[in-house]
Amino acid sequence: MSDEEKAAVTLRLPSTLSAYSGGKSQISLRADTVEQLLALLAQQHPRVWERLCTEQGHVREHVKIFVNNEVISGHHGLKTSLKPGQEVIVLPATFGA
Repeated sequence: MSDEEKAAVTLRLPSTLSAYSGGKSQISLRADTVEQLLALLAQQHPRVWERLCTEQGHVREHVKIFVNNEVISGHHGLKTSLKPGQEVIVLPATFGA
């Protein structure tokens, strides 16, 4: 599938990560799955990717990724399909007080 045919989705970042994306809190990427989105992020914004993923490419334990307001997790979660116009939201996990 060509890049033009892939879904244009918006990756929404917390303000704590916008410093690593040139001040952007939203990044538009063309990807069909969360896995593809993260691969593109690694290419286009490697400093953001480093804070979201381990060197092995796994999402860090303290990071939560939401698609359709549902948290995705594990290898199966990375295969989650994306549709044009969708938002993928990244949040650091919060710990109980």
